[in-house]
Amino acid sequence: MATNNRVLDAVLKEFSLPHVEERVPRDVFYKLGLKFPQQYAIACRDVADCVRRAEAHGAGPFLHVTIPAPNWVERGTLIKDCKLEVALGYAGDRQVEFLGPGHGTQHYARELVDEDVAFHHVGIYQYGMDELAKNITGAGYPEVVRGGVSYGKALSFDFRYFDSRADLGIYLEVQDFRLLNREISIEPVLRSYSKLKKALPL
Repeated sequence: MATNNRVLDAVLKEFSLPHVEERVPRDVFYKLGLKFPQQYAIACRDVADCVRRAEAHGAGPFLHVTIPAPNWVERGTLIKDCKLEVALGYAGDRQVEFLGPGHGTQHYARELVDEDVAFHHVGIYQYGMDELAKNITGAGYPEVVRGGVSYGKALSFDFRYFDSRADLGIYLEVQDFRLLNREISIEPVLRSYSKLKKALPL
């Protein structure tokens, strides 16, 4: 499938992955009250190698970090000392996220049993988690992971994964970023990082 986003086309071809539209009809998201996904999330054994390959096609630069995942609750159980290796960047107007196997969780590693790279989920940045979660679970996609942080009403980040693999072949992830109870976007921060790294390699 060729689109106007040549960088994303090239990155997906590099990893033999489909466009979202090839996996999930657009109306599925609309029926769930969701925006069309802004993020392709790819589980991989070697995050650094995937970043290198994606940047060779014009994506990024990527912000590549290993971070703690506080309040990571998986199938109802709080997982302590959970850590994630994550790389975030852009391929044109779509965000690409590479995720390593992780520490303390098998959520990403399960998809890597038979392959080194796998289309794990689509990420949807959208305000109104409680209502969205009701819509998604009501459609038969149970919540399997949740997490995030909150600093009162000043700043909060709530993310949840829903298991839609039986129908869609991938998970759905909703990410709700709020500042003073208003939706905010992390895109400006990532874009600024990317510009800085291009100007002055970090």
